[in-house]
Amino acid sequence: MEQQSKNNNQNKMATLLLALLLLGSVGFNVYQWQSQSAPDNISEGAQVKIDSLMSVRVELEKELATATLELEKYRGMSTSLDSLLNDANAKIAAQEKTIRELISKEKNTASLNEKLKRELAELRKLKDEYFEKIDQLLAENKELKAQNEILQESVGGLKKEKTVLQRKVTQASQLKAEYLKVTTFKKKSNGKFVESTTAKRTNKIDLCFTVMDNMVAERGERMVYVVMKEPTGKPLAGYSKTTFNDAETGEEIQATASQKIDFNGNKQNLCLNFESDKRILTSGNYTFLVYIDGTLVAETAYSLK
Repeated sequence: MEQQSKNNNQNKMATLLLALLLLGSVGFNVYQWQSQSAPDNISEGAQVKIDSLMSVRVELEKELATATLELEKYRGMSTSLDSLLNDANAKIAAQEKTIRELISKEKNTASLNEKLKRELAELRKLKDEYFEKIDQLLAENKELKAQNEILQESVGGLKKEKTVLQRKVTQASQLKAEYLKVTTFKKKSNGKFVESTTAKRTNKIDLCFTVMDNMVAERGERMVYVVMKEPTGKPLAGYSKTTFNDAETGEEIQATASQKIDFNGNKQNLCLNFESDKRILTSGNYTFLVYIDGTLVAETAYSLK
């Protein structure tokens, strides 16, 4: 884009230089033509015709020198404009050739004067026609630009709506867990478990909950992970050394317990636990987190004395 702009500027500078050279040559061309065409002794009427012809030639030279320069100011704005300018320059060049041939062949001053006047009028008409076309193209480009901006805003809005919709669909299809219940047990000498509320006597912790029904969620196997954290924040390590990655952060997390379920859209009741015969738990507040496929879906807290 930067290179194209640089090339356009170079083209415009070249055109400007050419126009200045052409304008500078007008005086010399007119002087040379007058010196060759006008004898020393001519009548007053003949001199008037020559002066009139000179005036027309000066106007023609000026129009030819500036027409291309004025049109070239619009180059580089669009492909359609550049194509139009190429067409205009070709026609101006063709008319300039016609004018040069006419000047070299027509010897009758009066006839040449009339013909050059017609060519001047045609040249101005041609230039005006192309300026009209340029104005029309610029107006159309402006309208297209405005429409494009509106379209881009509309597309941006649609993309935003799509993103919001996708997020809602994702959220709606995410499984949830509710009705979390924590129960702590101590193990008796006969191997049976009875409820306990003191940390030092607790050998087992159960976390029971319900995976809620969801008619829009994908059916199939799902992994459910439970993370039980001590008051220090350290996870309780169960018999299984299972780890998983947090779906949002990517962080690797150690699970206290895990279970694979076959989700069919309906509610499912689960109980996952931590058990240890040797581990003496500390008193304080314990945190319980439930993850499904790596996404945190529920949490609760429980205090052991």
